[in-house]
Amino acid sequence: MMECKGYFDGLSSLLKHDAPTLCAEATFIFVPGPHDPGAGAVLPRGPLPASLTLSLASTLHHAHFVSNPCRLRLFTQEIVLFREDIMKKMLRHSILQGCKDHDGHAEEPLVRCLVQSLLDQGHLCPLPLKARPIAWEYDNALRLYPLPDLLILGDHSMNTSIEYAGCQVVSPGCFPVDDSFAAYYPATRTVEASMLPH
Repeated sequence: MMECKGYFDGLSSLLKHDAPTLCAEATFIFVPGPHDPGAGAVLPRGPLPASLTLSLASTLHHAHFVSNPCRLRLFTQEIVLFREDIMKKMLRHSILQGCKDHDGHAEEPLVRCLVQSLLDQGHLCPLPLKARPIAWEYDNALRLYPLPDLLILGDHSMNTSIEYAGCQVVSPGCFPVDDSFAAYYPATRTVEASMLPH
């Protein structure tokens, strides 16, 4: 826990000294992941503990420490953020390897199968309780009905952008591993995959 606090303090110091304009004007949203400290492995997860993020919250003027999953409203668009290694868990508990398209013909890539499973079932974690415990009184936070305009999956096993049933689904990949991220342009509802130069 102290190690994690040290990382947040380091980020706070870095931003304060190297990016004061960002600290004053940008909006930061921190969504806890499956390995972050907090209240166990139950979904939905509460925000990161304030004791860890105190220095960061004081440095950033517009910092929001939210739950996982998180819903954002941007004018008429609904955006859902979900940090979970859902691809690995879904593969581990799948009966069939691969899926069919709407006509039942060609086999689809696994990422498309994941997106299809989540959106068709209208739930972010359609797994048995043994695989991923859910606090039933808050299960509605995991529902995807009606479908959002944008679903951002913080799954480090994939870097992709797919549109399915009118919902844009983006997984930016794992930034610490391959320096990849995604930029979303709300005015045009487009996603741009990006990567830092090496």
